Amino acid sequence: MDYAKKFPKDPLPSLWFVNDVVRQNGLQTHEPKKRTKGQNIVSRLKFPIRSIVGLGRIQQASDFIGKKYITGRKEPVCLFSTSYYQWLQLYQVWRVSSEKVENVTSCLSELWKRFPVPHVMRMDNGMTFRGTGKQEAHIGRCVIFLLNHGITPLFSSPYQSYTNPHIEGHNRTFTEKLWSTQHFTSDKQIEEECSRFNAESEEFCRWNFKDRFNDNSFHFLSETVASDRQEILHSAKGKKICFIRFVERWKENHDACGVTILNRFVCLPDSYLNQYVFVTLNLETAFIIFTTEHEGRITQILKQRFPYFL
Repeated sequence: MDYAKKFPKDPLPSLWFVNDVVRQNGLQTHEPKKRTKGQNIVSRLKFPIRSIVGLGRIQQASDFIGKKYITGRKEPVCLFSTSYYQWLQLYQVWRVSSEKVENVTSCLSELWKRFPVPHVMRMDNGMTFRGTGKQEAHIGRCVIFLLNHGITPLFSSPYQSYTNPHIEGHNRTFTEKLWSTQHFTSDKQIEEECSRFNAESEEFCRWNFKDRFNDNSFHFLSETVASDRQEILHSAKGKKICFIRFVERWKENHDACGVTILNRFVCLPDSYLNQYVFVTLNLETAFIIFTTEHEGRITQILKQRFPYFL
């Protein structure tokens, strides 16, 4: 982006060329990470990439960055982050008071007044996002908030962060490039640095995807829309919640093969052990559907009733 501004008449160099020149001249701040975990999971473990991509054009991910501490304070700093990873590329981070649903909904509602409401929101299975506690088949407030805005919640596989790679990668970059290089002593300093970071990310997004922002199909929130639309599900018609799950044996269920969905165990045939499945809970019909992928082909393996509670 800086090169394009400085030399507007020149053809843009590719990102590969820029990275190669940086490497050759020893200008990298860190050695590239050796990627081992998560490699080949698409083919080897039947990761449902086609099912994920097909959920919607604009996809976004959200997460809380791990606990951070600043000089002179015992209490941890809480940071909430979100990123568009399909159709748009934007990473934003805010300091929030705690990992509460209200902070998630407030940050996202403000963002969606300037950037389009996504079709899919990808999250981990943390209590704030899942909101079910120990209750079985209970749908929490954060999920209801997303559903009321026409967004499909997509939960990654528990304890496998690489099944939500986009936000995890951004969070790692934020920690290494910003948090670890600054010496923070107050909330004000953190907020100022996050604001600068967000402004740079937004500038690049609007420059890089300027043609896409002319799309009239984008949906934005109006200034009058409240950020707390998460108490009651307005309608179940056409609504669904999706899950990425890894099939394994559960000692708690007599070594049965299966997965847990909203704290409810669902048994699957042993032939699907040690692979991923894609799960869709249809809220309108209260049915749950399990599919598997092989060489780009999606096959339904189980469909059964799944009563839930709001």
